[in-house]
Amino acid sequence: MSNNKISNWLIFKRLGQFVKPYKCIFIIGIICLSFVGTLMPSIITMVKPVMDIIFASSEVIVIPFLKYEIPRDAAVNFLALAIISLALLKGVFDFFSKYLMAYIGQHVTMDIRNRLFGHLVYQSLEYYSNNPTGQILSRITNDVKYLENSIVKIPARFVRDGLMLIILLGMIIFFNPKWALMTILGFLLIILPLVLFSKMLRNLGRKGQQRMADIYDFLSEKISGVRLVKSFSMEKEEQKEMEKANKRFISLVLKSEKIDAFQGAFIEFLAISGVALAIVTIGGAVIRDSVTPGDFFLLLGYIVALYTPAKNFAGLNQELQKSLAAAERIFEILDEKSPLVERSNLKILKDFNQSLEFRDVSYRYGDGDLVLKNININVPHGSIAAVVGPSGAGKSTLINLVPRFFDPVSGFIAIDGKDIREYTVRSLRKKIAMVMQDVILFNMSVKDNICYGLGEFSDDEVRKYAEAAYADMFIKQLPDGYDTIVGEKGVKLSGGQKQRISIARALIKDPEILILDEATSHLDTESEKLVQDALDLLMKNRTTLVIAHRLSTVRNADKIIVLEDGKVREEGRHEELLAIPGLYRRMFEMQSI
Repeated sequence: MSNNKISNWLIFKRLGQFVKPYKCIFIIGIICLSFVGTLMPSIITMVKPVMDIIFASSEVIVIPFLKYEIPRDAAVNFLALAIISLALLKGVFDFFSKYLMAYIGQHVTMDIRNRLFGHLVYQSLEYYSNNPTGQILSRITNDVKYLENSIVKIPARFVRDGLMLIILLGMIIFFNPKWALMTILGFLLIILPLVLFSKMLRNLGRKGQQRMADIYDFLSEKISGVRLVKSFSMEKEEQKEMEKANKRFISLVLKSEKIDAFQGAFIEFLAISGVALAIVTIGGAVIRDSVTPGDFFLLLGYIVALYTPAKNFAGLNQELQKSLAAAERIFEILDEKSPLVERSNLKILKDFNQSLEFRDVSYRYGDGDLVLKNININVPHGSIAAVVGPSGAGKSTLINLVPRFFDPVSGFIAIDGKDIREYTVRSLRKKIAMVMQDVILFNMSVKDNICYGLGEFSDDEVRKYAEAAYADMFIKQLPDGYDTIVGEKGVKLSGGQKQRISIARALIKDPEILILDEATSHLDTESEKLVQDALDLLMKNRTTLVIAHRLSTVRNADKIIVLEDGKVREEGRHEELLAIPGLYRRMFEMQSI
């Protein structure tokens, strides 16, 4: 994946596109937050009249402007009721702001996950070869969760606490500009560590998320390969590796927490020092009768109230940097362009009547050397072509080009003389079925696996194709028959059983082009015979490409293509290739020993 840095402004701009569908709810949430930020200073402001009334010498209070006299205790009760009313109103706005912002956060993160998955499923196979599964999973889960802070918590704190800070500072300035200047200077000292440590926290956040991705990758790999771990008695060693990965992650987290703890302690020290200074300064003014006790409590209340939003801003900085790092990693995936590009005005592939051709096809992975070099092959419609050769010759790469899992770097593949890139990928792949060496089954029922991607079929139809694949007999013996859940990757089934389900899936698709990649390897003799019988039925009247290591399985192929070092070395029928002293004959003789 790319490591290009994205500017903060661009990150927020792109996140705004995800929030845009919920802009009305977002605006209402911001308005509610604004009221929360405004009402808190209003409640504090009520302290002055209450204190002035309590410390007043007169038993009767005159209401300003109205010149209406009321008893002192009644005035205190009235102001207390006003404070309760404001607090209730603040609570209502606080409830709606939290719920609405949470609603937006959950829906936006859902949209981002959906966008990520939708983007990933259209990437080429090469992308997954270069990016481990655990790394991808970490970005979809862990990073998206961090990103929720950017969308919900950070704007909420910024609006609520920012507005509260502005109002409180404004009120202090209105009340006493001299004291306001001292307060602002103290606030600037509070902001200083936020600025100094923001870049460091961003880098630590990014590295920490990468370490977590490494843990996801480690877990994905070791859990999927747990049989190998057990077979070599490597449980303790892998546990130690897991502990090392966790320690590397924790060390970065603790560095970040150390900075955050220092920020919090520094800000708290400044805030308490500010309160102490306010007590000395304003308290002295009260002693000199320059201000009233109400003024003392009011200003002290303002300064104390400044502490909470200021401290929140310290924590906000750490969350912001982590969220920005997560956003960078997410947008790296979304910015990854698939090399598989569909042209405009594409046609639907309807008929296949003549041949499948490889015309001067070459391919390389990334910036590496060519693994296929100027391949020219013609496979007539309805014929069987076998591709053989030593390991690493390019056999699997060759057949993966047919369904356009990736495209050639030069040359092209043609169906009936037309470049397959002139057709939509969907219509092309509808004509192709693949039975691979490593069968992919999902954690769902046998029936759903057979019908995967092919629409709805009746139970009788599914059973008919399962019988043709010699699978019905063992399926009926499963605990729930066709409704049996096969487990992740079909773990509850044997290799031969999985292959026969795969063949049933290919039969029900009724393809015109069939690709078999080592479909009978690693099977016992009985399973191989059943699978081979099913394959013979499947290949009948279909254009078939077969990859095989055991040459005895391709004797009856109409054409055998021998690959070596990415080039076609020999081509012909079994008897023809045996008659010449070449690679095919040497391979056949070695397997006959």
